[in-house]
Order: sequence, then structure tokens, then C-alpha cells
Amino acid sequence: MKKTHDLRPELIPRVAERLKALADETRLRMLLRLGQGPCRVTHLAEELGIAQASASKHLAVLRQAGLVAVDRRGTEAIYRIHDPSIFELCDIVCGGVRRHLQEQLAVLGEDSQASASTGATARKGKR
Repeated sequence: MKKTHDLRPELIPRVAERLKALADETRLRMLLRLGQGPCRVTHLAEELGIAQASASKHLAVLRQAGLVAVDRRGTEAIYRIHDPSIFELCDIVCGGVRRHLQEQLAVLGEDSQASASTGATARKGKR
């Protein structure tokens, strides 16, 4: 039986916003790093090898989507994961990516085996 999803039409824009926030390699790396524990913007930028201004912009997108939260201590901004369920979604997507890659590799393996046997047959015929 196929599972039904509770995606009400009024939630679609918010779901799209959250998925868009995830559609960036830097933001995914940020989430993975923040999954290890809270981090200051300066350290996060340094660890990821990006400018602090760029890190702040990416974090704003993640915060707007409800994925991270910020705690302010004086002039410091310390970011943390706000919605840990995001890692469940990442696990699901990563599993799908792995399956897709395995399927592609299997097809490539079949194609290269077919090419190899076709080439061997052609070489035998030339003798």
C-alpha cells in the first residue's frame, strides 16, 4: 500500500522554502558541522573556508527556513540546529543518492561487459 503524505496545499510554499535552503552545498556543510554542536559564525566560516559575510548570508537562509537558531551573547552569534529532524531527511536523501549511483554503476558495468564481449567476438571473427 502506498503511503500518503500530509502535504496540505497551504504548506507547499514553506516546504519549497525549506528544500531550497537545502539546495546548496555550503549550507549542507554548515548543517553537518552544526550537527556536531553549536558554533560561532567566525569559526564556522573559518572551518568551511568561506568569508564571514558569506557564512552569515547562508545562515540567514537556514534560519529563515527554521533549520537553525541563533543565540546572541554580546556581539557573538552562536548558531545551533533548531530542527534536528533535518538529519532524518538527509539520511533519506543520501540513501536515495546511493541507490541511484549503484543503479548507474550497474548499468555502466553491464554496458562495459557487453562492449568487452562484443569486442572479443569481433576480434575472434577477424582472425
